[in-house]
Amino acid sequence: MSNKSFHIANFGCRASQSEGAAIQDELLDAGVSVAATPFDASVVVVNSCTVTDEADRDVRQLIRRIASRSPATRVIVTGCYAQRAPDELAGMPGVEYVVGNSHKPLVGRLTLNALDKAFTSTGRAEVFCSDIFLEHELRPRTHSGSGGRTRAIVKVQDGCNANCSFCIIPSVRGRSRSMAPDLVLAEVRSLVERGYKEIILSGIHLGTYGRDLDFPTSLVDLIHRLLDDIPQLARIRLSSIEPLEVTPDIISLVTEESRLAHHFHIPLQSGSRRILREMRRPYTPSYYAELAHTIRERIEDAAIGADVMVGFPGESDNEFSETFRLIESSPLTYLHVFPYSSRPGTAAADLPAPVPSHVAQFRAKTLRRLIASKNEAFRSRLIGRDLDVLVLNSGDAISNNFIRVYPEADMPRNTWISVRATALEGDGLAAR
Repeated sequence: MSNKSFHIANFGCRASQSEGAAIQDELLDAGVSVAATPFDASVVVVNSCTVTDEADRDVRQLIRRIASRSPATRVIVTGCYAQRAPDELAGMPGVEYVVGNSHKPLVGRLTLNALDKAFTSTGRAEVFCSDIFLEHELRPRTHSGSGGRTRAIVKVQDGCNANCSFCIIPSVRGRSRSMAPDLVLAEVRSLVERGYKEIILSGIHLGTYGRDLDFPTSLVDLIHRLLDDIPQLARIRLSSIEPLEVTPDIISLVTEESRLAHHFHIPLQSGSRRILREMRRPYTPSYYAELAHTIRERIEDAAIGADVMVGFPGESDNEFSETFRLIESSPLTYLHVFPYSSRPGTAAADLPAPVPSHVAQFRAKTLRRLIASKNEAFRSRLIGRDLDVLVLNSGDAISNNFIRVYPEADMPRNTWISVRATALEGDGLAAR
């Protein structure tokens, strides 16, 4: 184990990944080396998620594995789980600091502090956490991105004002707040100058970007400014946007602007009207289906993905079938499927008629089989067509419409190339 090395273990959404990248960049600038695995590091930053019980369990399992395999390694836990249950994490073996989202900018400094002092196991971590609703401003944190200076995730919005009955995230992220457009432009310009070819705009509730600012603006206006003011910016990709916020202006912008990726991720959650009402989701299945078909009509090759929850309290076989049929008849190309997980403090946690775990797991497996078939059909339609791809590593690239592409010849990484899709290969396409 290196005397001064760190490893960041990221869990959760793209906004969280962006924050993890910012912490990594801060530590690299301080001259600390990166360890390849958490078991080779002096300090591990566990950047946690708490959206489900499984997410919590994955975080705890990693902490215990580090304590077992590398007992001298110090652990700093930050992120959404740390914000939700700091005391629960503070007593875990090897944990030196627990840092909630309210204090996340301190993580770099605390990591350097942990690296500089002798290891002492006190049995309980020091906790840095306060009321997240006191946070009213989103500041930029320049970071190294992901994929080795090919793609960078820029968090332009944080927090959420929605009130979905199943979701714990507003209580650990706070109210919606946006980064000022000038600060976004400065960060993106810096990343592009450092060689990044694709910028992914992310947020907890990205579609609400700009509404909270002193001079309100919108996501569409921000994209126009990025495109106009940074002509060398090669591509923008949008992360998840709620159905009611995928406006005609956004669809038209993606349709007409070649520098915007043909990729929409639009949470669905359920195809049952009643379940959506119980979830407090402000749209209907028919609205969602029409939106997805509109995108497909306007952008033939667009990737259209969704989050879907199965096993919500009271979900009947017929209501699950409604979800299945909506997806089956839709132009969706991929899914993130989650069995419902009760979160303490949410309205859904008190609902009657819980769905047995084995039923929820079966429903999740059924949807995953369905979307695998639809995704294969989507990729098959692209065989013989030319694709614009960004080379991530030798023999590995990603297309404009979010398909992994494997060129037959090695290509220089971090370059744009045009390839012709020749066959299905694994989860992507072979190309030449």
